[in-house]
This record gives sequence, structure tokens and C-alpha cells, in this order.
Amino acid sequence: MKTYSADLETTVYEGQTSTEAWASALVALDSDEPLVFHSLRDTLDYLNTQDEDAVLYYHNLKFDGNFWLSFLLNDMHFKQGLIDNHSKGVDPYFKDKDDLKNNEVIYLISSMGQWYTITFKYRGHFYTLKDSLKLLPFTLRKIGKDFHTEHQKLDMDYEGYRYAGCEITPQEMEYIKNDVLVLKEALNIMFNEGHDKLTIGACCLSEYKKFLGKEDWEIFFPKLHEIEIDENLGKGVITSIFER
Repeated sequence: MKTYSADLETTVYEGQTSTEAWASALVALDSDEPLVFHSLRDTLDYLNTQDEDAVLYYHNLKFDGNFWLSFLLNDMHFKQGLIDNHSKGVDPYFKDKDDLKNNEVIYLISSMGQWYTITFKYRGHFYTLKDSLKLLPFTLRKIGKDFHTEHQKLDMDYEGYRYAGCEITPQEMEYIKNDVLVLKEALNIMFNEGHDKLTIGACCLSEYKKFLGKEDWEIFFPKLHEIEIDENLGKGVITSIFER
């Protein structure tokens, strides 16, 4: 499995009636050479040539993930990886990742609209999109400054007539590449420190467990469902209440 920092640039121009990704960038965490594609179709084709599973981190999956889901469901005609037990009175639910068939997609989105992951299987390989904003809850500009990354967030005019497959100017190319490089550097710093959970909260909890130690953790936070309760516990209290 290979891990990438990734980003999309989408159309913003006066009078537009639809939107699409006109640039898609990837950089592997073990590389300094970003790749920029003209569409999500080109991105998926490239990933498939690598003949390995992949994890892609997007900084705000709620935005970028919308484009991926639309592409997979509408353009690629993927099916949602659902298990339907409606006949048994159970609402449909998503399969486990390992049970996915080719051209099936599942996703983790909370009832509050928080996007966490999108996972799909294509030509025998699994691809998972994760939200780096859950792990690094700051803007890329702030991340670059606070993490002292070699690459820093640049500026670009987002408005302009662009479309999937359009020419990407050298200035646009530099901006797009820098975005994924900033995130790549920050992710490497986090992962090298062992902070590789899905959210920063999970990372903090993991650190706290290490700090407290296994023995003290089990004392302070016992597994209550494993503790047997005395059947007579509370009977005297209940009886006295009724006697009143």
C-alpha cells in the first residue's frame, strides 16, 4: 500500500452551470515529485497502473470527496457496497472493506455531516480517501508556517474559465504542486511521531494511554461490561422504597 498527499482544483467562473475538477495532484509520502493530472479519470488510471492499494489524504474531504463520489457513482457507475437485510427488518448497512467487490464504494460520513473516509475497490485494488483535516485541523498556510515545512502555501486566482483537460499554466502548476507538498511534509512529521490515527483526538488518546501505562489505564478505565454485578446489589434499597 502506498500513501499519498492529494488535492483537487475545481472550476470557478462566471456563468457556470456545473462544476468539475480541472486539476488533480498527488505526491507519494516517500517522493518529492508531485504528479498533476487533468481529471479524476486520469488520476484513477494512474493509480491503477501502480498495481498496489493506496491511501490518499485530502485536506477537507467533505469538499474533495464530493467530487470523487460523484465521479465514482455517476461517471464510473460504481455501486454502493451495501448489505440489504430489509427482509429481516434490518436497515441496509455497508460491507466491511475486505468484502467489497470491484466497482463498489463505501464511505464514512456522520449524521452531523463530518466526512472521514471513502473506500472503493477497482480492478482488484483498494483505494481509501482520508480527511487530513481531521488529523491536522488547520489551514495549509498555517500548517506550513507552524511545521516549518520547506514548501509553503502559495496564492492563485481561483476564478477563470477552466475545465477538465484544459491547459495548466506554469503558475497554476506550481501552486497545485506546493499544496500537496506542504501536506506531504506535515503528514510525514506526524507519522514519524507515531500519530497515524484517523483523527487528532484518537492520536491524543493513544498518547495518553502510553503516558498512563497499561496497568494504570485498566485501573482508571476498566471494561465495565466484563465486571460481574452481584445479583443482590440494590435489592435492599428497592425493598425499602416500596415499604415507604
